[in-house]
Amino acid sequence: MTTNEATRAYAAVAAKHIGLKMDEIDQIVEEMAYLMDIYTETEIMDKMRNLIGQEDR
Repeated sequence: MTTNEATRAYAAVAAKHIGLKMDEIDQIVEEMAYLMDIYTETEIMDKMRNLIGQEDR
């Protein structure tokens, strides 16, 4: 099982690898922490699937 802290670290490293700036990375990590506090894993996965479905249209 991956902790929320490790998940945020993975996101930060991935964002750096794709060329985002530190202030952008900080925003992503903060948003992830917020989302992790308010949504369950199932809820956030559903939201992601909905976003992907919208892009496919």
